[in-house]
Amino acid sequence: MSTHALLDAPTLGRTETESLEAVILGHLDEQAVIGLDALVILLPDYSWNQIFHAVDRLARCGGITLRRHRSEYTLFSAHFVA
Repeated sequence: MSTHALLDAPTLGRTETESLEAVILGHLDEQAVIGLDALVILLPDYSWNQIFHAVDRLARCGGITLRRHRSEYTLFSAHFVA
């Protein structure tokens, strides 16, 4: 996907963002821990920016834990025990 395609990707409305958040939480319920890059591959209908926006919203409200190690982001389920 080109850079222009990512920049020109349609923005999500509130309902669509909440739906994407539910899909992300569903993947985390199944796997408990998932890398952001792997999540992007699992959700080909959404741009990286759309996914990161939803992940950011979930992390800010405490629905998930988001950790960064160097340039890689990892999502942890709220139920994950380290």
